[in-house]
Amino acid sequence: MPLDPPKGVSLPFFRLRLLARGARVAGLGLCWALSLPALAQEPRTVHYDWLTAGEVSGSQVLQVRPDGARVADFEFNDRGRGPKLHEELRVAPDGTLLELRVNGHSYMGASAAESFRVEDGRARWESTLEQGEAPAGGFYSGNDGTPEQLAVLARALLRAEGQRLPLLPAGAASIRQVAEHEVSLGEQTRRATLYAIGGLDLTPQYLWLDDERELFALTYGWMGLARQGWGAALEPLQEMQDRAEKAYHQALARDLTRELPANWVVRNVSVLDVEGGRLEHGKAVAVADGRILRVVNDRGVDPPVYGDLQPRIIDGQGMILMPGLWDMHTHLSLADGLLQIAAGVTAVRDLANDPERLQEIRAAFDSGEVIGPHSVAAGFIDARSPYSAPTGRLADDLEQALSMVREYAEAGYPQIKIYSSIDPAWVKPIAAEVHARGMRLSGHIPSYMTARQAVLDGFDEIQHINMLFLNFLAGPEDDTRTPLRFSLVAERAGDLGLDSVAVTDFILLLRDRGVVIDPTVTIFDSMFRHRSGELDPSYAMIAEHMPPAVRRRLLGGEMDIDDGNAATYARSADALLDMIARLHRAGVPLVAGTDAFAGFTLHRELELYQQAGIGPADVLRIATIGAARVAGSAGEAGTIEAGKRAEFVLLAANPLEDISAVRLPVAVFKGDRWYDTAQLYEAVGIRPFTR
Repeated sequence: MPLDPPKGVSLPFFRLRLLARGARVAGLGLCWALSLPALAQEPRTVHYDWLTAGEVSGSQVLQVRPDGARVADFEFNDRGRGPKLHEELRVAPDGTLLELRVNGHSYMGASAAESFRVEDGRARWESTLEQGEAPAGGFYSGNDGTPEQLAVLARALLRAEGQRLPLLPAGAASIRQVAEHEVSLGEQTRRATLYAIGGLDLTPQYLWLDDERELFALTYGWMGLARQGWGAALEPLQEMQDRAEKAYHQALARDLTRELPANWVVRNVSVLDVEGGRLEHGKAVAVADGRILRVVNDRGVDPPVYGDLQPRIIDGQGMILMPGLWDMHTHLSLADGLLQIAAGVTAVRDLANDPERLQEIRAAFDSGEVIGPHSVAAGFIDARSPYSAPTGRLADDLEQALSMVREYAEAGYPQIKIYSSIDPAWVKPIAAEVHARGMRLSGHIPSYMTARQAVLDGFDEIQHINMLFLNFLAGPEDDTRTPLRFSLVAERAGDLGLDSVAVTDFILLLRDRGVVIDPTVTIFDSMFRHRSGELDPSYAMIAEHMPPAVRRRLLGGEMDIDDGNAATYARSADALLDMIARLHRAGVPLVAGTDAFAGFTLHRELELYQQAGIGPADVLRIATIGAARVAGSAGEAGTIEAGKRAEFVLLAANPLEDISAVRLPVAVFKGDRWYDTAQLYEAVGIRPFTR
């Protein structure tokens, strides 16, 4: 599921979070005339292009009617997925919504329908997630919608007192101007102004408006929206937006980072020995220049540790000191870093990104300029096809793919990840080139190829647990580049006999070949169990800690689950967990990765491993030293012992008794810096889990 959509994308107008959320409301639709009064407008039609990796892959058509009503049609195609939405809006003189109607389907194909109306001083709304009413006032934030809805909100905020408005059903939004830039198209020039909207997510959402405060562009790295024909403007606009985003995160780092001297000691702690699966009570950990110097019995500070030097002493108050966690499946953005550190994640693996952007992000995290974890990275390769990953560079033939392997090797990448459009015939020669250069090969199983054949041809690791099930469920004509790779597993995984000879033999093949499995099971557990209108079971335990707008998004399911398929999908979700337990018992190496909501999803991933029947000690080993070994970093991280980086987490409860204790970091240490997790969470509007 990587690149679904590019990380860092949070589009409130069609609710892309992990995958875009769907809504289905029986009986709704655009059956009401937009009859409330509106401001007179000069009728016009404005065309926009949606671009993926620089190529037009969708559009928005905005019609402004004489009565002021705005009608937007928005769609794009992303490897067979993408929203198709029709939206009608009418605004009051102050720019807030009087009426809204949305229908169509969202990113994963679930039908979307939503209504909002102000009448007789009351605001009323209805969707599959919720229905309600409140006194009129503020701005209704739709669950589904087009980019125009975000622009309407921006204009209302710019007119509001203090440039701030309450949101319906809950929360508040604000706006600030960030930058201006003049762009050219032939002899035409346009001035675009960048605005940041707060209150829709944990970090600001950005958009570009023109001099008339009409939407000019939205840019999200690999994807973006621009006035028709102005797609070339997205690159310079993205660069300016990146600088603004970086400045925001730099300010957070200045405010929230606590510097440590060269020599320091954390004492009065129980050190978690993840190799032995036990606590070592009454310990002190001495650090010099960002490295663990010694782990000693706590008798105050042992003078021989530092000689005549006077270290800083940090009292651990009897809490548990755990090695920092690893998230082995990320697509890094600057916005991820704070959430990962707050969650006790001190190291990650990036499995597909723009190389230049990733280099900047990693440097910012490592220097402390921006709060974030250490990282290792995989080079990413896909072949050109209608279902290619939305990256800037794709292989047109095998020789290009092999050339990309060589370039990644020369740049020092330890791993290559391939994607679904790779020709199955390429896998064996790619694997040979990867292995000849001392790297590892992982990825999606290419379409029309079985996981078994991929292993035989040289895969060292497989991303996503659904790929193992497709080995048995997908036929030779099934194109698993499409959403079929989700729906087949949702519909049939529960009926796959995991005790069968075929499954048992496949698991033994994985074990014998030492193939690592990166399940990212949380995203599938959520997808298969979460019914719209209910809190996502993967995040229900943290929902009340989230800002109102974020909590509300946790109500939106990804697949169209109803009474007719809920039991089937839940049985399939159970089968995924059963498979993970069988892999572990057989000795197949697992790594814990997320490909989702930074920090919080890793906690849930570990809980699901325990739910599958893996003991907490084994789960912790997977998420620390096991991950470090797979990443080639076992000499640097993964345990608390002399010579390794000082990356550890002070926990308020014992994860050996219940893995959910990983949700309770009090402080996180990273070399010469440490962080109060309560302060980190509060800075982005999250109610802390500890004090």
